[in-house]
Amino acid sequence: MELKNIAILGARGTLGSAIVNELLKDSSRFTITGISREMSTYTAPAGSNIAVKSVDYSSLSSLTEAFAGQDAIINCITAGATQFEPMKIIVDAAVAAGVKFFFADEFVGNIEKEQFRRMPEAAVGSKLRVREYLKELSKEGKMQWTSLNGGPFFDLWLMQGPAGFDIPNKRARIYGTGLNKMCWTPLPTMALATANMLRNPGPVTNRPIHISTVANLTQSAILASLESVLDTKFSVENVDVAKIVKHSRIALERGEVAKAMKGLGVGGQFYEVDSGSDFSHLVENETVGVEVVSVEEAVRDALEKWGQDSPIVEGMFRIEACEI
Repeated sequence: MELKNIAILGARGTLGSAIVNELLKDSSRFTITGISREMSTYTAPAGSNIAVKSVDYSSLSSLTEAFAGQDAIINCITAGATQFEPMKIIVDAAVAAGVKFFFADEFVGNIEKEQFRRMPEAAVGSKLRVREYLKELSKEGKMQWTSLNGGPFFDLWLMQGPAGFDIPNKRARIYGTGLNKMCWTPLPTMALATANMLRNPGPVTNRPIHISTVANLTQSAILASLESVLDTKFSVENVDVAKIVKHSRIALERGEVAKAMKGLGVGGQFYEVDSGSDFSHLVENETVGVEVVSVEEAVRDALEKWGQDSPIVEGMFRIEACEI
């Protein structure tokens, strides 16, 4: 199966724009279309020949018209459209338009883990239900699919605060022991893997692919690498992650989803007792042509890209136990 005409939903977003930039490196092979909402101000990167189409995401006919002539759809949209009914309209439009290959919007990690399954769909979207629907369509011969799961984007989480580090002010928040093993992948590597999957879809067709390219990753390893690379010590605050998770679960049981989400996100990565952040047994880096780097290499790459004075988002850095 050759995939040439590629449409990207959410091309303006963090992941979508990274994938666009990666595909543009192979512009003789791929013809790219950015699909945007009707009210979006998205424009193609300067100097590129990317076509831009505006659609009504709630309209099957609008989406079907936009998808006409496309070989593959890469779905990078977020927010409300990740619920099942809006997502089903997108998938159905791809089938109606004769699209060969659908790249589902998983990306975040192992969505089959028990911790993910316990989360309400209103909070995490309908990724599992969409995958099951895509499986049905593939069995019926209507469309092939794949998905890429790489865990949190290492560089964004490190530099913006969720990893527990404030690099400009040399602060660290270590959740629990700081030794919980995690599977994360830098954003550029996710984009490269996506492009490679489109170049050679055979090995990845009709199944999810998992990657993780930062070896032996823990919070403690990140802290040691930051202190080594920057030749300085960080002030360290040890955080009771068990309390954060306990309070979040109580809030979730009460139906207070928004209150629970940050704490559950922290627990999902750093809580040794019940994190589910290690999916190394599923990883297939070689299948999609990406290489493993050390924690120190990943830290250096992130600092080079963002700059060590890049400000964090305080609300992502300082997660406390919610009130119950």
